[in-house]
Amino acid sequence: MKVSIVARHFDISEKTRDYIQAEVDHRLEPVYDRIVNCKVIVDRLKNDYIAEVILNVPGETMTAKETSNDLTKSVDFVVKKMRKQLSKHKTKWKRPIDPDKQFVESSDEE
Repeated sequence: MKVSIVARHFDISEKTRDYIQAEVDHRLEPVYDRIVNCKVIVDRLKNDYIAEVILNVPGETMTAKETSNDLTKSVDFVVKKMRKQLSKHKTKWKRPIDPDKQFVESSDEE
């Protein structure tokens, strides 16, 4: 999965970038392995940090946003939100397989 990290209105350190990368890799990828790409946007407004995650999965684009007074808290909360969305998306698209159901041919010769 390709992860791009964008910081608006401030610069983030390499350590913070590595932390965000690790959180996305270790928390989101095991939930749903068909993620195409991920964009993490962190923004600073006065004393608050806003973290936003945009995921592209086949057939859908998912977003989550969280605000906190600490950057790492914002990242943790938004990853937790996205994890919940991904697991819901995964169960929505899972089709139950019924082994007792058999194919029945229809005949027009009645």
